[in-house]
Amino acid sequence: MKANEHPGAWLLEALAKGGVDTQELSRRLPEQMDLAIRSPHTLRPDAVNAILLECASLSGDEDFGLRMIDLVDLSRLGIYGYLLMNAPTVVEALEIACRYYPTFYMCAALDLSTADGVASLSYRVKVPATVSERHDNEWTLGFFVSLIRRGAADDWTPTRATFTHSSPENLAELTRTFGPNLYFDHSINSIEFPVDVLNYCINETDSHLLRVLTQHADNLLTGIQFDANLAGKVRLLILENLGSGTTNAAKIAKALNISLSTLKRRLLQDGCSYRELRDGVVEEVAKIALRESDVPVSEVAVRVGYSELSAFDRAFARITGMTPMEYRAQASREVPSK
Repeated sequence: MKANEHPGAWLLEALAKGGVDTQELSRRLPEQMDLAIRSPHTLRPDAVNAILLECASLSGDEDFGLRMIDLVDLSRLGIYGYLLMNAPTVVEALEIACRYYPTFYMCAALDLSTADGVASLSYRVKVPATVSERHDNEWTLGFFVSLIRRGAADDWTPTRATFTHSSPENLAELTRTFGPNLYFDHSINSIEFPVDVLNYCINETDSHLLRVLTQHADNLLTGIQFDANLAGKVRLLILENLGSGTTNAAKIAKALNISLSTLKRRLLQDGCSYRELRDGVVEEVAKIALRESDVPVSEVAVRVGYSELSAFDRAFARITGMTPMEYRAQASREVPSK
């Protein structure tokens, strides 16, 4: 398969246009870039963040995340980009974005809400990040500012923007994009604006065409059992329901609209099993929580779906070969001194 035929060709094109030596980037981050080329929507948050940080370094652009807004060609993003290009109004575009965002990036979600005359679009990742998420946050929220500007004005800005990352030293580009009311180290990433902005017209298309495209997108989503990345879909569903403690293979199969036997057979064909996938998600989330926070092990257990600490201890030991407390102690010893 030629490079420009890979699913991640759009990303390579954007990075190259942004002044990034993509060959050098692949040398520096071989595993992350290999997955970015083969299946970009399945990248984990830390992989996305590492790629964007390296791009900022290679291009010499400290605002590389904001640059990505103009570098990415929407028409190259498959059904997700096609729907956004054909959404007549801001509200329809944002509703589409929230619904179909997993087809673009499985490990994150968008949420649109309105209250007291204010609309808010928030962005969150579903897996805790340990690498600075600045460029991803700014690219994502900045893209929707750019989209709204199609129906407003070239200098339109939200009334308020919040970010989970810390403030960079130079705020000039951020202020140009998001306006002066910027808040960092916040609990969520979001932009807020008057609710009437939702009615702005952004594309000259009709609602009938949008309905046809949306129906096609729904057919694609309900047919994800035929997707070559079934294991990735299963991992995402496990992750989304991890804290409930009620997820099992049967419920995942039902969510995918396939039988339990079909799920097991398809995963076996991919060289894995439901238990292996769930163990992998539990291990990843638990390790991050144990390594990057001081929350009690009992709380970590609840976060990954175990109501009893003893059950979590046994499961973690089976997966990793050590207890949660032993892992936390080992991780603390491995932290380099400053």
